[in-house]
Amino acid sequence: MVHYDEIVCYGGAGHAMVMLHAGEYHWKGKVKLRAVVDDRHNGMIHPQLGVPVISAEDRLESYADVPVFMGVGSPSACARIGARLRGEGATFASVPGRPELVHPTVKLGEGVIVAPHTRIGPNVRIGDFCQLLGDLIAHDVTVGDACHLGVHSSVLGNVTIGAQTNIAPHAVICNGAPGAPLTIGSGATVAVGAVVSRDLPDGSKVIGNPAMPVEDWAKLKALIADQ
Repeated sequence: MVHYDEIVCYGGAGHAMVMLHAGEYHWKGKVKLRAVVDDRHNGMIHPQLGVPVISAEDRLESYADVPVFMGVGSPSACARIGARLRGEGATFASVPGRPELVHPTVKLGEGVIVAPHTRIGPNVRIGDFCQLLGDLIAHDVTVGDACHLGVHSSVLGNVTIGAQTNIAPHAVICNGAPGAPLTIGSGATVAVGAVVSRDLPDGSKVIGNPAMPVEDWAKLKALIADQ
């Protein structure tokens, strides 16, 4: 259920517009975009959205009480900006997804955006500022703050994902078990189409099926090229 009728969007580039489109499916014209906040490029009218592009200072001056919709594409930037906004007393607009696809036991943090096609099963906890565009988060999953799950990604049962992790489109996270969840550390990056079936430490960057560190993939490519 929506408990707000207006927002400002932090970020105005293509990623933010994708997230706003996901939100509009849920809002159905009942939520008005008042402004876009951009720390670097502001003082103009957004060419597609038709609203003012303002600075962070302008937001505090003119829209401090308007909920903030997080349209930032980088997990680390999303976490940093979200923490700053929270310190300024901001509230956050969440998009909880379609009720028929999101299990009633799911716990969503602040500022979470769930795409209208995303299915989330029982006993799932989602941290603040997450952006969930994937097909499935199955069951018994914990997702840390400011994680991004790309289009057509799937997280199967019994998985724990650390904060600020980026899971790219078509990636699959699997092989967790009750009492022994597969764990992905904080700040990890899982590349497009990668299949992760074992634990990853903090800051990992993996690619391929089965997923392996990017540097190992480069070595494998070099070996194949030498044959």
